[in-house]
Parts: sequence; structure tokens; C-alpha cells
Amino acid sequence: MEKLQYRAATARGGVKTLLLSSGALLLWLLLLLLIPDVLHSSAWVVLLICCVLGLIAGYAKLTEPLYVIELDQQGFSYVHHKGRWCIPWPGFSFICVPELAGKELAYIGVKLRHYDEFLNQLQPRLAVHIMVEQRHLLIAALGSNCPSGTCPTELMVEVGEYRGSTRSYKGAIAMFARRMQLLRQLTGFDLFIPISAIGSEPADFCRKVNQIRLQCLDNTVT
Repeated sequence: MEKLQYRAATARGGVKTLLLSSGALLLWLLLLLLIPDVLHSSAWVVLLICCVLGLIAGYAKLTEPLYVIELDQQGFSYVHHKGRWCIPWPGFSFICVPELAGKELAYIGVKLRHYDEFLNQLQPRLAVHIMVEQRHLLIAALGSNCPSGTCPTELMVEVGEYRGSTRSYKGAIAMFARRMQLLRQLTGFDLFIPISAIGSEPADFCRKVNQIRLQCLDNTVT
């Protein structure tokens, strides 16, 4: 099959944001030179802060990967600005938008078939960043499944060694594996991709990926 790439929605508008913020900042500096007294106005200070935040946001958009999802004959790849993970087509069962308490999450959920195959290629740096970015997802899942707040404390334990089917893992990879186990218990899925990143309608995206997976598996068998 021909490689399919999904452009990252979070990377769009970076140049425009950066140029507009730069123009606004230059205008602010020009007015400051012409009318020095405006420096004492709180409104102008707020405008300066907005310009700086706009520059930061524009730069952040430009540093995002151009494509966040790549599909080819071998499998499914998620590209993060801190690295990437890849899953061969036989390595996961399906993807869809998970639900908590009857409400869809703002993520695409991926249900793995084999943890070891995934963990062996996961970079510790990427694992740490994903865990930090998605900690609110874990808290929401725990809250939905434990409304009384008296769930066992071991549910939050993410340290120590993790024993897979073929080897043991330590450090960030072990923490990530335990996080996947807990999220599967709470949501039914192991990995999560933000919907805001895929730049496509979630249901259509999931349907497309699941169809391509079945087609590639059928071609492999035949």
C-alpha cells in the first residue's frame, strides 16, 4: 500500500501566529519610542505579555512534527515532538474513541496485543513525556471508576520493575508499562493519541485505520 500521512492539526498556523505576534511586538516597541509614557499603562503591559505569548505559541507550533500519523505496509506510527512509536499491524487489535461514564474522551485509544513488542522500541524520553502529558487522563479514568476516592493506593504506583512475557523492564519503560496496564483496566485501551493532533474526524480516522489494518493482514496471509 502507498504510505498515508495525517498532518498534525497542532502544527498548523505556526508561521501566521509568529508573524502576527512579531508585527504586534514591533508596533508596540515603535509606539513605546514615540510615546514613552504608555509604559506605565497596565493595558500596554498586558499587550506586551500577549505578544510574547504569541511568539512562544508560534514557535511551539513550528517545532511540532508536520505529520503525526503515518500508515504504511508495515504498520501504524505516531510521531511526537519527543520521538515516535510504531506498531506493526498484527501488534494491535483495533483503535477507536474510548468512553468514560458514557462520554467520549478527547483521545484515540489503541488496544495492543503484545506489550513486549511495543516496549522494546519505546524510547524512555518519549515515555516520560507521554506520561506527563496524559496524567490528567489517568486521573479522570481513576475518578470515573472510583467515585468514592477510596480505591487501593497501588493503582497509582508506577515505579519498580515490570516483568513482560519475554523480559523485564525498569525505569521509565516499566512505569509506562504499568500505566498501560492500569489504563486498560480502567478504559479498555493501552495507548492514547490526542484527537486534537490528528487533524481528522475521529470516527472516520478510526474506521480508516481499522480497515487498512485488516487489508494489510489479509494481504500478508494470502
